[in-house]
Formats: sequence, C-alpha cells, structure tokens
Amino acid sequence: HKTKHFSNIQQKTQVPFHQMIFFDDARDGKYGNCEPVAALGVFCVHCPQGIVTREIFERALHSYRTEWDKTPNTILEWDGVLTVNTPRYRQPE
Repeated sequence: HKTKHFSNIQQKTQVPFHQMIFFDDARDGKYGNCEPVAALGVFCVHCPQGIVTREIFERALHSYRTEWDKTPNTILEWDGVLTVNTPRYRQPE
C-alpha cells in the first residue's frame, strides 16, 4: 500500500505530508491510491492516463501553491477540479 511508502518517506526525510505531492492513475476503489494517501495529508493528483501533458503537471504545482489550504483528503483531478473527500481510510498507526 502506498500509505506505508509515504509513512516511510516521511519518517526518513522528516518532510511533513502536506509538503508532498503524489501523482497516480488510481483514485479509489480496490486498487485506489489517491484516497488513502490524501488521508495522510499528502496533496494528491489523480491523472488516470498518467502525466501525459506538461499542463497537468504545471496545473498541479499551481494548485498546490495557490489553491490548496493543506486540508487532508484533498485530490486534484487531472482536469483541475479540486475536491475534498470524506475519508474512507484510516491513517496507519
């Protein structure tokens, strides 16, 4: 699970979750990564086709810097829609 990876990264680097950005093609469901990682407080970008254009990457950086208020469970869609989900996942202890 990606949450374990991010927890390990956070512990080893001491970089707070809200200073991390995660791009992934799986948002939710059985194989979803964005929702559980966003629950940690990481800014997540759902790009179902991958980062196929520079615009997707630049939009994510812009949203991270100017629109995101550091609220956990925030996911930016590839098309620029910013959502805050009701958490369905528990943070690892």
